[in-house]
Amino acid sequence: MLDHASVRSRIGERLNAAIQELAPGAAPVELVRPINSAHGDYAAPVGPRLASALRRSPLQIAADVVAKLSELSEAAPEAVGGYVNFRLRPGHLQSLVREVAGQARGYGSSTLGDGQLVQVEFVSINPTGPLHIGHGRGAILGDTLARLLAFTGHRVHREYYVNDYGTQARKFALSVYARIRGEEPPEGGYMGAYVFDLAESAKQAIPGIESMADQGEALQLVRGDSAERIMAQIKATLDRLGVSFDSFFSEKTLWDSRLAAQTLEKLGAGGYLRDRDGARWFAPALDAGDDAEEAEDRVVIRSDGLHTYFASDLAYAVERLEQRKFDRVIEIWGADHHGYVARFKAGLAALGLDSERIVIILHQMVNLKEGKVSKRAGRFVSLDELIDKVGVDGVRYFYLLRSPDAMMDFDMELAVSQKSENPVYYAQYAHARMANVEQFAAERDLPARAKVELLTEPWELDLVRQIAYWPEVVEDAARLLEPHRIPYYVRDLADSIHVFYQAGNRDWAARVVVEDDEMTRARLELCRAARNTLRSALDLMAVSAPDRM
Repeated sequence: MLDHASVRSRIGERLNAAIQELAPGAAPVELVRPINSAHGDYAAPVGPRLASALRRSPLQIAADVVAKLSELSEAAPEAVGGYVNFRLRPGHLQSLVREVAGQARGYGSSTLGDGQLVQVEFVSINPTGPLHIGHGRGAILGDTLARLLAFTGHRVHREYYVNDYGTQARKFALSVYARIRGEEPPEGGYMGAYVFDLAESAKQAIPGIESMADQGEALQLVRGDSAERIMAQIKATLDRLGVSFDSFFSEKTLWDSRLAAQTLEKLGAGGYLRDRDGARWFAPALDAGDDAEEAEDRVVIRSDGLHTYFASDLAYAVERLEQRKFDRVIEIWGADHHGYVARFKAGLAALGLDSERIVIILHQMVNLKEGKVSKRAGRFVSLDELIDKVGVDGVRYFYLLRSPDAMMDFDMELAVSQKSENPVYYAQYAHARMANVEQFAAERDLPARAKVELLTEPWELDLVRQIAYWPEVVEDAARLLEPHRIPYYVRDLADSIHVFYQAGNRDWAARVVVEDDEMTRARLELCRAARNTLRSALDLMAVSAPDRM
């Protein structure tokens, strides 16, 4: 069984063990990938880091560390300018080809998470309308992050928090009810055409709803019917994208169970709530200098008796950390919640909860760059429309191409193109090329075991280097909660695959399938290793890896 711990981790352990022999108690030194490949595959600033403590020249310190690493099997160490550089040994790379080629699935997986119970809560859009293109970014980010954490040994629970009890849910119900009665929605209500459709559906599902004497009861029935229909639509859209959840948690249950009320009582007992202007406020909101808009967000119970999201969100945190006992909770929020994070964390601290156990990832908005594909500029574009136009693979891949904190322009014209500039097409074509070569050679009577030591050409070993880097990319993406590192890596791997394949266009002897059966078998082993690695990365993004294009 292949040890999926990254080669960087193994080299780093040996390096730091050697450092401890020279300087006991020294802080660990991290390996980095040099920008200039001439400096090797990894480098560590050992000399500069230890010069002060050891009172010796950085050059001598680096040389002393290298002397203790002479038997390192994975890489050859070298002292250069006080740095210790490491170059992966050809023998290690060749051995890796055979090991990865034998992995049908799972290369790069690890036990990094050590079974930690993690909840990923994402999407969680109010059930007041269909998903649009902005919601898609959070959906794909959260889903890929959950896949990544499961791949690295975490126990992952995916949850959608349904805001079915707050002010917006009430406004939504009032809007649908108004349309049922042939009236305009209230101020701040929902005006979309879909509200008319929901009104018609409610009239069919609840005969006589428009003339019920008890309007309070009628509103409750409309709220339940409309929210259920919207949630069914949201689930269907997410299902198209391959996004699933272990549970859907209703905000209403927090109030029905009195957990939300008890949470507020605890804040009050701690002196964190105060009454002002007929409303109940979280105490930090009374700080001097708060403007009206910011302060309004800190209200927990409004003057009309309705609660704010703040009250529910704190109770939801209590439910997850204290009742379900998740070790860590990761929440995916839109960037418009930026000003809410510190306030929310302050609320957690006031309740005696460890705010570090809840990690909040904010993602920026999405702009649609349509080009010649559509004339819908400036109009609400649903996520379903985007899937119809671009396809699931394109939607998922493009949403991951930017760090969450960066604004995103979704280029629809590029996403549907079949050219190398389209990163989805480029990656899938690389996989198809490797599969095609294997199929082409299928009828050859080749040796059962590959002589991987025949793989010595620079373009062959460069491809294996990219394969070797995959486990560390997974480690970093999981540790830093940055799934966008995966498509970055895929591009580098696809580059190396295409270079490897195209070497045969310049020299027939460099083709994968040649007259020499031993060489053909060795290169086919590399094809399979590259394909397995690329498929592992695409699987984490839930993007298909076709054998034909």
